[in-house]
Amino acid sequence: MTLPSESRDASIVNDSIQLMARVCDALDFARDLGEEATVGELENVLENLRVRQGFTADEKKVWDVLFELCPRMEEPFYPDKSAREVSFYLSKRGTPVARSAVRRILAKWGLNVRGKRW
Repeated sequence: MTLPSESRDASIVNDSIQLMARVCDALDFARDLGEEATVGELENVLENLRVRQGFTADEKKVWDVLFELCPRMEEPFYPDKSAREVSFYLSKRGTPVARSAVRRILAKWGLNVRGKRW
């Protein structure tokens, strides 16, 4: 059973991830257009979204990788591919987290990892 506060926290994280994806798209677009002032503002927004208080060590790793991979990840996200990509990236950095743990973290954050899409 999910406690109301856990459900609310998962919803907040899910909303943050969706916002992160939109900001990354806008950031790429602003870079393509050469809008340096806009790029700076969007980078500040991304930095503010990176706040990760209350996360476990593995959750912090997954959260940070989502930001690093943000512009390259497909949307809609596919849980098997996304969990594999995050797990592989963490292994390359020397901070491995099992794919099953990544999937569990994503599910905890309210992302549907049972179906085909988050």
